[in-house]
Amino acid sequence: MTVEERPDQRLSWLLLVWVLLFCTWLFGVPLLVLQAAFTGAFTPVDTAADLAERDRLTMWAEIVAVGVPLVGVLLAAITRRRAPAVVFGILLFLSVAVAGYNWAYDARHNPAPATTPEPRICQEHSGGDNRCPGN
Repeated sequence: MTVEERPDQRLSWLLLVWVLLFCTWLFGVPLLVLQAAFTGAFTPVDTAADLAERDRLTMWAEIVAVGVPLVGVLLAAITRRRAPAVVFGILLFLSVAVAGYNWAYDARHNPAPATTPEPRICQEHSGGDNRCPGN
């Protein structure tokens, strides 16, 4: 028998995929967040490598937190299953809210480093006017 003839077999595979997606979201995201929190925690000074690793792990936690529920919602929409769509929709809403808050917090408390302007070298050209500042 093919999959089209046995819808219960198709449903069992979908259920397995949704359970795996949910477990990935439930255990993977906190694991990445905890790993990011403890990166460099036992050293007296955070090095640039520790900060970069912490940022990388936090970014991956946000990607997994938003991406996994998005895949679950899309799969539920394609198969027209209401319960998984609601569950993964709620997870997606929570993940986007937390990721948005984290992005806003980082933007507010970690502004981009101010760039120092390069010293301008003024070169006068013949046949034109002088556009050098101060002249």
